[in-house]
Amino acid sequence: MKKVTFVIGLVVCSLTAFSKSESIDTEKRLKYGFNLGVNYSSLIDNDMPPKNASLSNNLGFRLGLVADYKISKMLSISPKAEMSLNNCEINFTNTDGSLTKYEVMPISLDFMTHFIFKKNNTKLSPYFFFGPNIKIPLSKNTDNPTNTDFAIDFGIGLDKAFTYFNFSPELRYSFGLLNVNKNPALETLNFHNISLVFNFVG
Repeated sequence: MKKVTFVIGLVVCSLTAFSKSESIDTEKRLKYGFNLGVNYSSLIDNDMPPKNASLSNNLGFRLGLVADYKISKMLSISPKAEMSLNNCEINFTNTDGSLTKYEVMPISLDFMTHFIFKKNNTKLSPYFFFGPNIKIPLSKNTDNPTNTDFAIDFGIGLDKAFTYFNFSPELRYSFGLLNVNKNPALETLNFHNISLVFNFVG
């Protein structure tokens, strides 16, 4: 809970800094857009899982809205809201040999604030970023729903400027810090994922 409060405070500070900024050159400083991409889930059990349980990770899809506010020539803040369709589950082998599947974080709403560092004086600018991410599950599993997660995102990207918009493919790793598990058959589960995201901002 303290971590979630910290993230909310960080987002509020970011919005406060934005509201106090000068309105001059707003069109160049503030941009909006959308993104889409694929992600690969990485579900990790930090304790020894039961002998009849196995973890399964696979590709998923994500889609979201992006804002980019330029603080300086090298620093910008990018709030993002994305819907992530994850593809990871736990398979339990029953005594008769059949499988019982339990999805973990099948769909989530991800709210993140990325701090982006790049050189904006070229039409093709590499950059790196990091920032907090809150993942709110939209789970259909009512028996063992997934917990909300708090993660730290970091990654690299390449910003290409076109006439009317910027195209920025980026590789992002999201490191989950909280236990997302509510299944009594397991102790703890951490949810990580790696994403290839294409941002369109103008």
